[in-house]
Amino acid sequence: MAISGNTGPTRRLTRRTVLTGAAALLAGAAAAAASPARAATAPHIYAAATGWTGRGGELLVLTAETDSDRASDHVLRVLEPAEAADGTVTGVLGPPLPLPLPADFTPHSMAATGATLWLTGARELAPDRARPALVRIDEGAGEYVDLPVPQGIRSGLATAVTPFGGGLAVAVEGGPDEHLTILSRSHLAVSHDGGRTWTEQQLATGLGEGNGTVLAETDRGLFAAVADGAGTQYAYTGRLTESTGLALTPAGTVANAGRPMAAVADDTHVSLYSDKDGAITETRFTDDARTETAFGGTALDCACLGEILAVPGRRGLWLETDGTTIHIRGNR
Repeated sequence: MAISGNTGPTRRLTRRTVLTGAAALLAGAAAAAASPARAATAPHIYAAATGWTGRGGELLVLTAETDSDRASDHVLRVLEPAEAADGTVTGVLGPPLPLPLPADFTPHSMAATGATLWLTGARELAPDRARPALVRIDEGAGEYVDLPVPQGIRSGLATAVTPFGGGLAVAVEGGPDEHLTILSRSHLAVSHDGGRTWTEQQLATGLGEGNGTVLAETDRGLFAAVADGAGTQYAYTGRLTESTGLALTPAGTVANAGRPMAAVADDTHVSLYSDKDGAITETRFTDDARTETAFGGTALDCACLGEILAVPGRRGLWLETDGTTIHIRGNR
């Protein structure tokens, strides 16, 4: 797989968190290394997804905001598109929707498969212990799924999630110390029967203080990228075998690339957007020829400001938010 992209200033990105609960784990182990300034009233967007038939396939976002009238700071909202005169499309947040999450669960990412909405995150076992967890929301009820967690991950969280091969792929990350979370290893879990059974696959170990995994479904299988504490990224492609296992193949290594933010697949390549020293870079992975990329993109392509979020459930679609404006990019 050919790689093309841009480089910029290098800095070491680290994330070590002494746990004071699942919320602290997520804030320290999976939050952005360089977050954009946000207006006081603008909620933080954790994740986006589309294709959930429980809401008619609408574009949904998971936000975090403070409201004493709600039991949880995590809110599910519809994101309505609004086109401006210059052709750019921004998103308008709708009112909060019911989000039946377990009380000890802190969400991180989400995806939909038909009538089921899936949320990854962490389950708080004690004030200083949290484990990777997956919640399934179906017919208005939310419940934990028996997600396989390797013995080498005694604390951590389930990060990325995407539809894959008619089922679901989840990244499970963490480390061996049950009281100290370092994203030192990443595993993949794939299910084709609604989370009843899983196929497991080790993705990466020895990441030091890693930066998290991103996933995307492509026409050729699964794309996965993970980064170590120095910001070196390792990309893989995965295909299903006849026994519904997952065979992984290295797709490339990119040094000094920073924190993976989102993997966005279209018909010709996968764009891996990364945060490096507060700036967004794009690396494109293709099957054949090298693809030219422009740093920062254009107004209709990539403003490349703030945070970029993939939208599992629709190829080539992503969101960009600087904390005040949400831009809807790609295949709308």
